[in-house]
Amino acid sequence: MRAVPPDASEASPAAGVDPTPEQPWPTGHRFADRARARHAAVHELLAAGHSRRAIARRLRIGQNTVLKYADAPAPESLFHGQWQGRPSKLDPFKAHLDRRWAEGCTNAWQLWEEIKSQQGPAAADCPGRVP
Repeated sequence: MRAVPPDASEASPAAGVDPTPEQPWPTGHRFADRARARHAAVHELLAAGHSRRAIARRLRIGQNTVLKYADAPAPESLFHGQWQGRPSKLDPFKAHLDRRWAEGCTNAWQLWEEIKSQQGPAAADCPGRVP
């Protein structure tokens, strides 16, 4: 029988909480809610006396993932990496992309062409460009 991780709303504070240094992502963020739920499930099973290997089998996640969650004192300590406010090359175009997405244009290639035309001839020499 597979143990289901607890509901994310039980493992986290009320929705809409602003990010703080201790809690970089608010509830409702897909990664944050999943990490909080898995952390709670792993620690609940550890407290019940299950081995880390048994937890991995029960939750159908890798043993290294279980180790990561078991060793973390809080799920917020896992929140680090590429999604934390780093500048992006798309920052100057986010307003345009958000507007076009809201208009219903979800074709990435078309959006790329629009951005490229806004950048001028230097965009054609971009190393990431696919001919």
